[in-house]
Order: sequence, then C-alpha cells, then structure tokens
Amino acid sequence: MEKELINLWKSSPDQEKVKFELSRLMLDVQANAEKLHRDMKWLYLREGLGAIIAIPMFSYYAYVAPYVLTKIAFGLIAMWAAYILYVIKKSKEKIPDQFSVNYLNYLQKTEEYLEDQMRLRENIIYWYVLPFISFIYLGLLGTYLAKPEGRGFLLIVAIICFWGSLGVYFLNKRSAKKYVKPKLEKVRNLIAALEN
Repeated sequence: MEKELINLWKSSPDQEKVKFELSRLMLDVQANAEKLHRDMKWLYLREGLGAIIAIPMFSYYAYVAPYVLTKIAFGLIAMWAAYILYVIKKSKEKIPDQFSVNYLNYLQKTEEYLEDQMRLRENIIYWYVLPFISFIYLGLLGTYLAKPEGRGFLLIVAIICFWGSLGVYFLNKRSAKKYVKPKLEKVRNLIAALEN
C-alpha cells in the first residue's frame, strides 16, 4: 500500500504535488496555531490571576507599610499589576477569529498576533522585568533605610528577585526563538504560497 502511494505520488503532475504540499502546510499551521492559542490561554490565566491577586494585596501593603519609600514601591507594584492586566486584555483582543471571512484573512490576523507576541517577548525587559525589579528594590531600600539591622534578609530577597527576573527574561527570549518565531515563519510561508 505504501509503495503504491509513493508511486502514485511520483506519477502525479507537479500542480497536484503543490496542492498536496499546500494542504499539508495548511494543516500543520492550523495545528500549530491552535496549540499556541491553548498555551496562551493558560499563560493569560496565570498572569491574570497573579495580577488580580497582586493589585489588592500590594494596595493594602501600600496603605499599611510604615515607611514612605516602601509605600511608594507597593503602590507602584499595584499599578504595574494593573498594567499587566491591560497588556493581557489588549493581547487577547488580537487573537484571530477562526471563522474569519476567508482563510487568507485568518492567516494574516494570525501573523499580526504572532508578531505582537514576538514584540512582547523581545521587549519583556522593558515592560515586565525592569519595572518589577525596580519597584521591589525601591521597597527593599525603603525598608533598609528604616531598619538597617534586617539587611541579611533584604539581601536574600533582593537576590531571589534578581534571579527570578533574569529567569523570566531568558524564558521569554527562549519562547520567542523556539516557539513563536517558527510558527510565524510557517504562517508567512503559507500566506506567500496562498497569495501566489
């Protein structure tokens, strides 16, 4: 059976081979896009829950903290968490509708969405890592200035936050390179093939 299929494949005209390759590429892109959407759904859920918990928690800490710099830092963290919710909302709005007018339109919207995901991952240091680490360090500085005897504990927290932020940065860079970029290239190839 397999040999017969191979012989049939070899004997078919080039136009039919192109159609087969195109349909195979379409199925591959569709499967990759659906997996990405599922993965992003879980990412949005985790990040959204974290931000929803952080906003009231750090707002409360900003209210009860005894030191001015720490109050400011906790207030900034609460605002940063609200900004994360805004980024999630904007990103979710760009998820392409599978029931678009036509398949090419769906692919173009998928391309825009993937480009947006690449930008978010490539610039994560500016909108996610640096604000978080800066606000945490500001809070630690406020606590240290008020109670220098607790510097050992503060140093441990500072180191953990630094390495955690560095981990988030590198995981997002890896995600952009290993997951988003290949999907984006497949979508672009399929768009080019459909347009030709």
